Amino acid sequence: SLLLYKTFASFTESAEFPMMKGKVDYFGNSDIYFVFYKGDEQLEEMPQKDNEENLIFDRGECDNGASIEWNENEWAPLVKGLNKVKTKCSLYFKEKEIKYAEFNGIEVPLVESGDGLYEVEHDDLIEINDYGYPEYRYAGVNPDNYILFNEEIWRIIGKVNIKLDNGDYGQGLKIIRNNGIEGQQDFDNYSWDYKSEDDYSNDWTQSTLKEMLNGIYYNNEIGDCYKGSSIPDICDFEMGEILGILSGSIFIDPSLQSYDFYLTHPLGGIDSNNNLVSKFYEKERGLKTYNGAPVEWETNSDEQYHNFVGLMYPSDYGYAVGGDVRDVCLSKNMADWDKNGCKDNNWLKPQEGFYWTMSPDSTNSKTAYYVDSNGYVRSDKNVNESGGVAPVVVIVGGYICTGNGNINSPYDISFLPCGY
Repeated sequence: SLLLYKTFASFTESAEFPMMKGKVDYFGNSDIYFVFYKGDEQLEEMPQKDNEENLIFDRGECDNGASIEWNENEWAPLVKGLNKVKTKCSLYFKEKEIKYAEFNGIEVPLVESGDGLYEVEHDDLIEINDYGYPEYRYAGVNPDNYILFNEEIWRIIGKVNIKLDNGDYGQGLKIIRNNGIEGQQDFDNYSWDYKSEDDYSNDWTQSTLKEMLNGIYYNNEIGDCYKGSSIPDICDFEMGEILGILSGSIFIDPSLQSYDFYLTHPLGGIDSNNNLVSKFYEKERGLKTYNGAPVEWETNSDEQYHNFVGLMYPSDYGYAVGGDVRDVCLSKNMADWDKNGCKDNNWLKPQEGFYWTMSPDSTNSKTAYYVDSNGYVRSDKNVNESGGVAPVVVIVGGYICTGNGNINSPYDISFLPCGY
């Protein structure tokens, strides 16, 4: 074989290279010869997958008009365009670049993983694009969107767009506390706002519920809360079952660690119950509020100014409808969602009573929108009334390394890269 090889002048200069010869069954008795390199350095054999030198495939070159395609899963070359005998192919490998990031003062390598935070995919994760920027929502009766967060079971509403103070855009995961939806905890009966008998409004930035969620609830403390009365109750969140680790676990994308982050939550008011989901989504991001109340609520990475915990929006509930009735429901006003099967195909529908959303009524300073267990969305309740509350946060960055989203195997989120 070697003597025959040397009769080809184009290969004479490489006759003493260590080579691997492979028969090509579909091309008769023709041979392909491979030579392996690390940069310009010749190798005696092809590196194995996950080799100790951390070499990865760089490129391949063949003569006689052939070309190389690399199959990463099989860790093998595929030769294409083979139409001449005695074809030589050179495979080049290079050292894999390892990026490092600092987490909690520790420098660790960032390892690639197919289970990255922004790669959470599922058949029930549906794209919406009603405002010019694609977002995604889990939809249906019971999608596999369970996630372990703060040592509790939460659920993923979907991927949402965020804007950071450096002007970049990205996507985070909006999650909602599971028990708040199902009404299994006492954390279900609170006023949206109740400062006194005559002093309450639908300005979220000044509401008592916003203060409680980002105060005693966030910090695991004991303090005042309002449950349909101007006389405050004493709420005890000191046992650490709520958000004890949240302050250390707002997961920052490593590439944005040099920036403060500001998540802007829209507070646009809604002027009518008789709106499609797409119109709710648009108005939530609009500029109309009652008497000039703020149209945005900012979350800041500065620990002295944290507004991390909020509520869902009417459109979050609307886009969670799934099944065969989804298209029908999306074409109906949400005030009428007690019909057409819309309420029976939505995992965000409360089991009983109603729960508050974060959207104010733009025609009345005393009312805000809510989702009823009958399936409809309305705004005929004053914000000083007591209703269900399901905490919502947006996670920026981080890693999902285990779990499949099922209730028995929820996604497990980590601040460190997978494997650390």
